Amino acid sequence: MGFSLLGKKKLKEQHVAKVFVGTLNDLAEKTFPTLSEFLNEVPELMESPKIKSNQMEWFLYIVFSTNLYNLQHHFESNQLNRMRILVIDEFIESLEGREHDLTLEQINNYEDYIISLEAVINDLPKSMATAIFNKYGINSCQVDHFQKINTPNPIIIKSIEDATKNYIWNWKEFLEKYRMVA
Repeated sequence: MGFSLLGKKKLKEQHVAKVFVGTLNDLAEKTFPTLSEFLNEVPELMESPKIKSNQMEWFLYIVFSTNLYNLQHHFESNQLNRMRILVIDEFIESLEGREHDLTLEQINNYEDYIISLEAVINDLPKSMATAIFNKYGINSCQVDHFQKINTPNPIIIKSIEDATKNYIWNWKEFLEKYRMVA
């Protein structure tokens, strides 16, 4: 135990999970209309992907799954397992009226997708940007060269990454200030 632990405020894992999910949901809900407008107007695209401000569900799952995957980089196995369960339960509960098992399956599918992208890209913000690019069918709006090779234009991916990298929870900073307890 380091001396710095004495100065850290203790927070219950359940409380952190509730704040974590609530903050991500709120951020996604408030900013998706602006993000969709941004994506529809990317100058490097041949045509707009015509993403509507009410097409947020894919984005919400991408943001949540990216952050869920990111937990493993900040917690030891016992706490990681507890946090994953708390966070997933809180997220499912936040999506009122959803079937628990189907929503859990969706979360698992999205997280597997993020993991597969991360295995190749090895850059979490870029993996999230690539997931957004793919899920919203932006490839079909690119110039022929990038469409044919089925690869995002690096300028477009960088733009999406710059617009979305702040959706990844800063656990390093959080854990410097707080100590989480079961």
